[in-house]
Amino acid sequence: MYRQIGFFSDAYCVEWLYTKSKLVRMELAKALADRIARGQYTLDGAFETAKKLLHETPRRLLGLNC
Repeated sequence: MYRQIGFFSDAYCVEWLYTKSKLVRMELAKALADRIARGQYTLDGAFETAKKLLHETPRRLLGLNC
């Protein structure tokens, strides 16, 4: 079992945060696609990893109920 930490940024304005988060999502997609191509992840496993990294863990760490 592994745990994902989430994405955090030192951006202090929304323009920086948007750009940084977009870059992180693009690089994560590339990394997961590579792992799928090598047979390390299934498509469902990659989606689950992305969901945990980008949604579930930050929500839990920040105590959000949405």
